[in-house]
Amino acid sequence: METDEPVLINYIRGPVEVYGRRMKMEYIGMASVFVVIAVLIYGGAPWQRSVVATIGSFFLFLGLKKKNRDHLMCSFLLFMAAALARPAVLVADWALPLLLFGATVFSLERYIEKRPSQVYVLPVVFAVWGWVDGFWLLALLFAIAYLFHPRDDRPGWRKKLGFTIAGAAAAGGITTVLHLTSSGLPTGYWPSERLAPGPTHLIFIAVLVLASLVIVASYWRRIIAPHRINPLVFGALAPWDIRLTAMFGMVAAVLFAATVFRHSIDSDRARPFFKHAEWHFFWWVLALAVWAVFFR
Repeated sequence: METDEPVLINYIRGPVEVYGRRMKMEYIGMASVFVVIAVLIYGGAPWQRSVVATIGSFFLFLGLKKKNRDHLMCSFLLFMAAALARPAVLVADWALPLLLFGATVFSLERYIEKRPSQVYVLPVVFAVWGWVDGFWLLALLFAIAYLFHPRDDRPGWRKKLGFTIAGAAAAGGITTVLHLTSSGLPTGYWPSERLAPGPTHLIFIAVLVLASLVIVASYWRRIIAPHRINPLVFGALAPWDIRLTAMFGMVAAVLFAATVFRHSIDSDRARPFFKHAEWHFFWWVLALAVWAVFFR
């Protein structure tokens, strides 16, 4: 995960880090994270569905990596979002929409991070999603929230984003009409019933919704408008359906990476401890990935 790493005064690399850098363990470790997500979290699904859902986690990673300098905490957020999405992938066959929402999150967060051209993929994403199911309309609401961020540092960018989102809405609408007017396609484009989270999953959701509310309230003046709006909207929707829960998992991961984890881990006092810990984490997650693939 390449970032603009600050110089840590009096920081001494330990032997695990020195050897790990030679072995490129930051890449091996993050690859192991996605193996764990695919095999242990999404592993109850057919392998094709598990791979597609894991690609959605990879898009989320791309959206998080400029906000969090620490692989350890970024991996924790990826695991959290995947755990919330697991029932949607296994029960609702929702791997492809999860991937598409991950791509949506990635493109809009990169727009915030001075990569506005990457939002131009949104019409393609929504065109595909418009053919799959009707939840693309909620992703459109997610995208619209980014229009409330003025981007005074780059005049004209918000206008371009507005045109891009309008194009995405049109693309999704066209493919929706084509799907609904086509014959011989399976039913279920619009959710026919609520797929409620189980009791244990619901407790997990409640804890993360409460944490999101506390973080939004605590960082209200320091976070941009979409990072205020989307956690509140998707946090309210999360308990009603496992597919909405999956979307909330990604939204919460973005919020946490942009606020509490970023500020605490980047502090001069805490950062060295996390930096040492992440180089040990790479080896542990590699061992877990090997166990999951060969011995589980």
